[in-house]
Amino acid sequence: MRVMDSESPLLRGRERERAGGRVGSLALAATSLALLPLFASAAEPAKKVTFEDDVVPIFRDNCLKCHNPDKLKGDLDLTSFGNTLKGGGSGAAVNAGDPEGSQLFKSITHADEPTMPPNAKLAPREIAIIRDWIAGGLLQGQNSKAIAGAKPAVDLAIKSGSVGRPEGPPPLPGRLAFDPVVRAARGSALAAVAASPWAPVVALAGARQIVLHRTDDLEFLGVLPFPDGSPADVKFSRNGKLLLAGGGRGGKSGLVTVWDIATTERVITIGDQFDTVLAADLSANQQWIALGGPDRVLKIYGTKDGALEHRLKKHTDWVTAVEFSPDGKVLASGDRNGGLILWDAANGQEMFTLPGHKGAITAISWRDDAEMLVSASEDGTLKLWKARDGASLRSLNAHPGGVLAARFAHDDRIVSSGRDNKVQIWNTTGKNVATAAFTGDLPNRVAFSDDGKRIIASDWQGRVLVFDATSGKAVGELDSAPPPLAERVARDARRITELQATIDQAPARKAILDAEAAVAQANADLERKALANARAKGVTDPAGLKALNERVAAATKQATEAAKQAAEAGKVVDEAREKIAATKRSLERWQAVLKEQPPSPTGSKVSVRE
Repeated sequence: MRVMDSESPLLRGRERERAGGRVGSLALAATSLALLPLFASAAEPAKKVTFEDDVVPIFRDNCLKCHNPDKLKGDLDLTSFGNTLKGGGSGAAVNAGDPEGSQLFKSITHADEPTMPPNAKLAPREIAIIRDWIAGGLLQGQNSKAIAGAKPAVDLAIKSGSVGRPEGPPPLPGRLAFDPVVRAARGSALAAVAASPWAPVVALAGARQIVLHRTDDLEFLGVLPFPDGSPADVKFSRNGKLLLAGGGRGGKSGLVTVWDIATTERVITIGDQFDTVLAADLSANQQWIALGGPDRVLKIYGTKDGALEHRLKKHTDWVTAVEFSPDGKVLASGDRNGGLILWDAANGQEMFTLPGHKGAITAISWRDDAEMLVSASEDGTLKLWKARDGASLRSLNAHPGGVLAARFAHDDRIVSSGRDNKVQIWNTTGKNVATAAFTGDLPNRVAFSDDGKRIIASDWQGRVLVFDATSGKAVGELDSAPPPLAERVARDARRITELQATIDQAPARKAILDAEAAVAQANADLERKALANARAKGVTDPAGLKALNERVAAATKQATEAAKQAAEAGKVVDEAREKIAATKRSLERWQAVLKEQPPSPTGSKVSVRE
């Protein structure tokens, strides 16, 4: 659509006609119905508010300096009807029938940032016109048909029953894509790691995708694409049936997406932020989604209609952590300045400010009974808080240099990781009950498995290690950057060949090691015999006896090591055969999937990120 020049006589004439009509309407509201004949016949239908007749002049006078094809601030072009509906870098600017849920309306009323215009508000009548245009279905012209309002695909709210463990089998993911959206050329730190509360499933947040694995047999389950940028926070719902991810593109856009685990379909997308979402959560009753980010504002949206219900401006720096209590009554939020606040989830009222942290809040986690929460901070401490009155219960100097992550298990245990390169488990008395044998590069995210028996920890290079939560021993590793299907098949085939070569070479290798062990043992026997002879001859020279003893010790150690290597070589064949059997099962699985060849979640070949 072509926007008429503001100097056009036709446009000026239309503006005068509209101005007269609007003045008449205001006078009518302020004075008397007796004035109605001066402006319009009572039999005339009410004039529709349209983009062409009413909205364009407001945009031209106030908005097009920054939102035109030559200067796309926020990637938003308001010069035409089509581009206005298209929206900008943060998504749709207007939602038909929902002024309060439209980012454009929130911006012009200064209810949300960025405010438009930035230094002043539009006149009340102009705001009213835009409100009526959105509420009326975004009409383009007088003969246009209204656009139907968009609503969430499903009503997420839990009407009754438990919000915790669901009845029946654990909620496991349905059919997922096996080809990744992105295959990183090299590893990088994961933004989030989240374990399902009731199923052996863990979600790993990577670039433009979320990778899911089982936590019991460490099987790769597939990926959920996140085409809206990179997810910065991932959480399962309290019943484990939904998966939430908040993220976006830094400085451009942000949103929160929720998937149904069983169907792996998106059920709702909320936010339309102008910067990435750093932290988000879904309430236990699934009525609200809270999110925060670099704008320092905590926002609470209703899932029924996607409308913004509360905009809470208390934080003084980026909002970095957000989590609802397990009963859904309280919302906790933390920021980069160490601020920590508890809110009433239903009405958005501040309940308590929790002071004490001297560094950025990196994590918040609630105990299952909703009576206690733990906060983690770059100041190196874990702090335990009493939810009902905000009282400080305990402060742990957990990780010198900074705590990077912390999560409660279903019991009183807390797992944490920090800049001291440790992954540790604590109880609520402050006792360190276990330490994982972590050997990675700076553990930045941690979580318990659903049964609390395992710990999942990611490091700064994107490695994801799994540990036994009791002994702390490593039990395996998860692939945060899974290969495409074809590469996975080729990898398994190559692995089988390598293992078979090991089996074929094992007998010869075992014979060599047995011979070396026999020689080492013979040498040790000779040294012991030399020492015995010296003592039998009455040698008392301290230096000579010391030298003989050292030679005996060295020869004995060498013999022991050689015998150990020979014994281990004997196990190689059995271990290799077990690995071949497992790899063959994996190969058969991926070959079958490859025959079906489900489409890549990107709709094209997998991209490689440097």
